This record gives sequence, C-alpha cells and structure tokens, in this order.
Amino acid sequence: MPYFKNRQLAEKYHVSPKTVSNWIDQAKEGKADLELIQKGSYSYVADTPANGVVLESLAAKGKKYRNAAYFKTVSPRPEFYEIYSDRQILDIITNLSVHGEVPLQYNYLQDGAKNWEDRMARFESEGVTNSLVGTIELIQDNLATIDRFLKGKKKVNVIDLGVGNARPVKELLGHLLERGVLNRYIGIDISPTMLEVANRNIEKWYGDAVKFEGYVRDITNEQFDDLLVEDMLDEDADQTINLVLLLGGTPVNFRSFNDAFKPIFNSMHRNDVLIHTLKPDTHASRRYLDLGPKPGSISLAPNFKYILDLLNIDESLYEAELGFDAEKKMRYTRVRLKAAVEIQFDLGGSKKRTVSLEKGEAIQLYRAWHLDTSEIIAELSKARFTFLHASLTEDGQYFMTISGVENRIDADRP
Repeated sequence: MPYFKNRQLAEKYHVSPKTVSNWIDQAKEGKADLELIQKGSYSYVADTPANGVVLESLAAKGKKYRNAAYFKTVSPRPEFYEIYSDRQILDIITNLSVHGEVPLQYNYLQDGAKNWEDRMARFESEGVTNSLVGTIELIQDNLATIDRFLKGKKKVNVIDLGVGNARPVKELLGHLLERGVLNRYIGIDISPTMLEVANRNIEKWYGDAVKFEGYVRDITNEQFDDLLVEDMLDEDADQTINLVLLLGGTPVNFRSFNDAFKPIFNSMHRNDVLIHTLKPDTHASRRYLDLGPKPGSISLAPNFKYILDLLNIDESLYEAELGFDAEKKMRYTRVRLKAAVEIQFDLGGSKKRTVSLEKGEAIQLYRAWHLDTSEIIAELSKARFTFLHASLTEDGQYFMTISGVENRIDADRP
C-alpha cells in the first residue's frame, strides 16, 4: 500500500515534521483514526482517501488554536500596490495560498526589468553558451531554414512573446529587412518597462527602419490574435505570414509545460510559424545550475528576490534553495521559511486578504522542467502544432524547433 513520508505530509499540509510525528503518535495511542504502515522500525501514514479526510481535520484543528504570536506578520511595501494591478495582486495571493509559489512573470515589472537586463548583459559578455547566446546562435544558423518556412510570402509579421530586451531577435529582424519582407514587429510582455527597453534597443539598432509595436499582455493566459485582425482581413492577407517567437525557454516555468502553448496556438492562423528555443535535458544541464546572481552562486539572484522584497519578506525569514529534483526532472529556485509568516494585503476599504505560510513551507520562485529533445517535440504535438524542423547549438546545450499549424482544421474535427 502506498504511504506518505513525513516530509511529504509536512509540505502537503504546511506543518512541521514534528507535527506529523505527533499525528503518528496519536494514531498509535488510538487518539487519531489514521491507518499506519510499518517499515522496519518506522511508522508512516498510509495514502488512503480515509486518511486524507483525517489529515485535513488534524491540520485545520492545529491551525485554529495557534495564537497570533506564532506568525511573523508582514505587509507589502507601498510600491507593491503601485506596481501591480488588483487582478495581478489577486493572482499573487491565489498562487501563494493555493500553489505555494509566485509566478515568475511578476518579477519583471519596473525595477525587476533592470535586474533581468543586467543578467542578460552578463550572459552576453561571458563568452560561453547560455540561454541568450544559445538562442542567438540558433537563429543565426537557421536563417535560411526560416526563410524556407516563410513560403515566399511578401509580408512577414514578427510577434515576439516575452520580448525582454529584443536582443535575441536582432539578427532575424535585420535579415528580414534586407530581404524587404518585414512588415510589423510586435513585442508582447507583461512588463511596460521591458517594452520600453526593447523599443529603445530597436531604435538604436535600426532607427526608423523598424517600427516597434509594444503591447502589455500576460502571455501565460492572454491571446494576441486581436492584434492581427487587420492584416488577416487585408487584401494582401494571402501574401502575409505571422512568425511567432517564444524564445528563452519560457514554457518550462509553467506548472504544466504544455499550458504555455494553448493561448499561442489559439492566436495563430493557418500557415503561421512558431519558433521556440530552450535548454533540453542533458547530463551537463543537470550538473550546472546557473540560477544565482553570479556563476556558481547559491544565493538568490535579484530577479528572483524582487517580489519577496516587495512583499516585505526579509532575508532573515528564509533560506534559499537552488537545485535539481531528479524525480520530477525539474530545476528550481525556492525559499524555505524559517518562521511562520502572515502576509496582510490591504487594497483599500474592505479589500483585505491574508496569506498564512507555515514554518518550513517553501515558496517556489522558479522552475524549469527538463525535457529531452524528443519530449519537447512530443509536447508541441500535444499542443496541436505540426513539427517542421529542429536544431541544436554546436555544443548541444540549446534547442530550437520550428512548428506550423497547417493541420489546425483537421485537429478540430472529432
């Protein structure tokens, strides 16, 4: 019969390992109706529906009788309410209380964009393959291949999802300009500051030759098809193609890798093309985890720490954990709380919310699912894309796919 390890129960019910041990002792004494599994000299809680009901009750009872002094109470800084909309704040509250995480995209607004830009500047100056350098290499090496999949169209709209500073697409835009086919360059990002950075770079590189169109959207759940209606209804629509870019491995931070592609697929038109880059699963990628502020660092990088600071969760309240979960095949950056924390949100008037986080509970700040190249292609197929082409960097550390949606009509049939 399957059973829970004590650590699993502690994480699942946001209690301390000592509390779980107490539950097991209560069950042995007949004070808790839990079915136990004996493994050698150790007792564990069986993974059964009946036990699940009892565990929920025990966890709720324990929380009910704790006094206010148990929690370290914090309130977000004033600028938190200036940076995020009410909808975004609610999403942050929901993700903290339900999933124990902060969505990564909220680390890239305002000063968070500067943290990210500094990180990209380091990446470009290092002289080694990383997500930025690998993406640039893949695009440069595949310009002729990209041309082939553009099918000789006279107008190409480039839609750059999570545009960042636009550096990965610089050479592609230049190439399309030289060919005389670049129609629109559309950058989409949750961060207005990121869009400003991208616009500034495009002006520096190409002057008036490229007109940057920036739109604030959350690509985790918002479509972009409305931005293309005029082109798709224009008399030249049959000579126009949309080239959609999802660069740098964005989908690997979703709770489900495949979820990232749903709004993209639903925004694309027949014959449009998607280019996607990311770091595939290799022995080297598992060994080297460059997630800190400097190579080899085990502390939080500024772009991961940004929202914790805005929430007023001081460094003394947590320990950083960076590593690779072999069972889940996932890199992670998270913090483990050294004390119970109660975050009190006040949006004015009666709009108040409280999130209570237990001592020992983790807050996920970043994840990266590790998929090998065949698994990446399979995930694209599950998202109903048609695989067209794949390419690896010379060192095999970064991977690019080109996909289409030609089979969209057939895929919609029962």
